Amino acid sequence: MSWLEYHQESELLASEGEITAHRGDGMRARALYNKAAEAEVNALQEVGDDKPRTYGITAVSAVSLYFKAEEWQVARSLAHRCLGSERLPGFAYRQVEDLLDSIKARQAGINLDAAQILISMIGGEILHGGAPTDLVVAKIQSIKSFIYRTTEYMKGLAHRKRGEPIEGIRRAYIPWIFQTVPGSYQFLASVQPAQQLDLFDDDLLGEQIIDKSFDILQACTESPDVRLQEVVNDADYRKTFLKIARDLAPTAKENRFKRLDIRSANFAAPVILLPATREKINNAIKDYNVSLPPGEEVEIRGILRALHLDDDWIEVVENTEETEKIEATKKSDNWRIYRVNEEVDDRIGPLVNQPVLVRAVQTAGGGMHFIDIEADE
Repeated sequence: MSWLEYHQESELLASEGEITAHRGDGMRARALYNKAAEAEVNALQEVGDDKPRTYGITAVSAVSLYFKAEEWQVARSLAHRCLGSERLPGFAYRQVEDLLDSIKARQAGINLDAAQILISMIGGEILHGGAPTDLVVAKIQSIKSFIYRTTEYMKGLAHRKRGEPIEGIRRAYIPWIFQTVPGSYQFLASVQPAQQLDLFDDDLLGEQIIDKSFDILQACTESPDVRLQEVVNDADYRKTFLKIARDLAPTAKENRFKRLDIRSANFAAPVILLPATREKINNAIKDYNVSLPPGEEVEIRGILRALHLDDDWIEVVENTEETEKIEATKKSDNWRIYRVNEEVDDRIGPLVNQPVLVRAVQTAGGGMHFIDIEADE
């Protein structure tokens, strides 16, 4: 048989496995995934040396199918063989590495429920089983905000700028700390439907919220300019999702942590956030800044000391070394930056008394027009 015949056989078996899994027959679904993986391995052996991209796609598919079949040792062995092959192109190498990380987690006994995501911080100041408290709290808050926002979006609620989610949304999310593995710090985020609340009369399940959250995160990090528009059709929600996803990523200058991974039971590969991810999302966020006044765009680093969103301003105590190049008339050593009403509570609130980076337009009269704010970690 040819590569195409083996590959088509694998696709049919995998498709049947998906249908069977949705029907709740996990044992049969895993058997079908296993057969699909075997067919894909046969296809891999038929790929010519002149088709590296086909080889890479097929390799990733085969490892992923063994992952779905929960054949951890077979999947791990195949992943190592593929990584050791000179034929594996760069894009596929990274994907197989990610799959291998997921396989190792499963072999270590980390078995995610379908309504859970596992968040891992790696590198920098992250220790075996430990991490700076402020860093952990900030990332948990961002994950909570992202899941709340996803739930509100799925429920068709208007984009929320002020205040907390309604009671039903708040009660639908429970985070807790998960036992770590060497070299990282991990915690689980779970969604459980609240009971006896009208909000959940349509049986929106925790698994659905987690899957949608993961899908949106993936779109924010991998294709913020194209796929995110397909996944989220509301521009205000898209902008908020992008900013919260950026909050999760490490910065290029910091050494507190180097990488954040998010894993879901229903997705073989994790969402990976790196310093480059933050820059990519920043570029996408700039496309939403369409109504800026004339003036010079500036950056202000300092401590966010005060905010009054109803009166439309924030106040930042500046870091003079970073902002001495900005000349304007201002009171004391503080910058008051106006037109902040487009920023949402659950992002800007946790930044009070924290180091921040504010982007603004300095107008001809010396005033400051808000563009964006993020933690200056």
